[in-house]
Order: sequence, then C-alpha cells, then structure tokens
Amino acid sequence: MDTRQMEYIIQISEERSITKAAEKLFITQSALNQQLQKLEKELGLPLFVRTRSDWHLTPAGEIYVNTARQILNLKKDAYSQIQDLKESGNRRISLGLIPERGVNMFTAIYPEFHRKFPDIRIEPVECNVRTMQNLITRNELDLGLITLVESQKDDNTYLSMAEEEIFLAVPASHPLACLGSIQAEDAPTISLSRFLEDPFILITRRSTMFQLEEALFREAGFQPQVLFSTSSNVSKYRMVLADVGCALLPEIFAQSDPGIRYFRLEGHPSWEVTMCCRKNAYLSHAEEYFLELCRAYWKHN
Repeated sequence: MDTRQMEYIIQISEERSITKAAEKLFITQSALNQQLQKLEKELGLPLFVRTRSDWHLTPAGEIYVNTARQILNLKKDAYSQIQDLKESGNRRISLGLIPERGVNMFTAIYPEFHRKFPDIRIEPVECNVRTMQNLITRNELDLGLITLVESQKDDNTYLSMAEEEIFLAVPASHPLACLGSIQAEDAPTISLSRFLEDPFILITRRSTMFQLEEALFREAGFQPQVLFSTSSNVSKYRMVLADVGCALLPEIFAQSDPGIRYFRLEGHPSWEVTMCCRKNAYLSHAEEYFLELCRAYWKHN
C-alpha cells in the first residue's frame, strides 16, 4: 500500500474538502483527485460521498482511513525504534504544551534533556487540550502536557504527573474572608453557593478550567456574575489580589498573600496533570528520558 496515498485520503477526510486538502498538501486539486480516483477504481467502491459543500466518508472510506492511520502509526513507530539503534542522528520530538504551565515545565527541564540528547530537536507548540488531543490522535504530536478531568480523556494514553485541587480565592476585604486562610493548604471548606452575589473572574472558554468552573457553578445552583474573562490563571490571581473579584484557582496558582483568603470547596474538586501520547505508541529512549524529567519536575513543583 502507498503510504503517501494514505496520507492524501486522510487529509481529504479531515478537511472534508478536496480543495482544502490539496492546499494543505501543497499539490494541485487535479493531482489529488487523480490519486483518489485511482484508489477508488482499485478498491471498486467510492471512499467519499461528494457534495458541493461537504465530503464525508462512506463505510468503505471509514475502513480505509482507520486502517491507513494504523499503518502510518506502525511506520512511525518502526522508524523510531530503528533510530534508537543508531548511536546518533537527527531526530525530532513534537511536544504540545498548555499555556503557562507547559512553558514553565519546558524551560526547567529542557537544558538537562539537551545535555543528554544534543542531537534530538524538540519542537514545542502551545495549544488547548482538545486541539492537543486531536493532534496526538492524528500522530502530528508525539507528546503533550495536558491538564484535564477524567471525563475529558479519550483513547490516547495518559501518564499522570500530579493532581491539583481547585480552591476558591477571595479578596481579604470580602465579608467572609475572616473565615478563610492565607495558606491554601490550611483552607477550610465552604459552599460555593455562599458567594452567589459576588463578581467572579473566570477563565476563557475552550479550556479544562472553564469546564471545571461551569460544572462547579452548576452544582452550586447559580450562574456567576462574570466581571472579567481571561486565558491566564496568573491574571485571575492578580485580579483577586487587586480586590476586583473572586476566582477559582488551581493549587499551583493559589499563592499565599495577605491580600487573599482561600477556601476549599465541597467535594474537593481537582484536575489531573498528565503527559499524553498516542495509544500503544512506541516511545524512544529520548522520549522516555523526557518523561522521566517531567515526573521529577512535577514531583517537586
């Protein structure tokens, strides 16, 4: 089977358009269409239902694309194993990183990794959880640092690095601040429903934290007054410190300061910090060492 042809068909299925697929593959639409027609003639069945606005897979197309993905994954794993047999050689590790946390981890562990594997090039990219999961499934990322809850896990493999509790942070001027604690680890438990009249700083959509916030407010029985939305937990912390409003913060961001008081929430909600890779993927010596450095980092942070 022609692996380049497989990549072509997979790209058409992902774009749901032969025009967009041709653009992504840097070939002409005519050349791509010829490859598709050649394959369909060979198989004796159409792989796509074609309309002007959308191309979607037929049952035969589903079988072909699923099998093609498996074959391409096996090819990549075989090349990785052969590469490990070489004493040296140029190789890359594509790495997905969540904003803030991922960059901090990468900055801390990369120098040690580079000392041991100077010929391995790491290509980091920041993206959200859903995008990272899709890229790993499609074999476009080797590893990804992901914070998520159990319900978000898919068929990829998740290697747990840490679990972090979610805390409620309120300004020291808040009427209930006297019940809270400056230290998150000493925080008493309180019902989130007691803060239904307060303004909140929330995280922006399309993130694990947003899903957690939505679920916690739903369980508390109210919609929060959203004063501000931000993509940064650091910004949420700073706005609470500035007496702007309340916020839900992962443990790592719940820093002690006289200007903030912390509460634990009922049920002690948390999220998991994981390293994600494709299910049954072969991990090279370099990737195994990178994961070892990740585990050491999260053990001490």
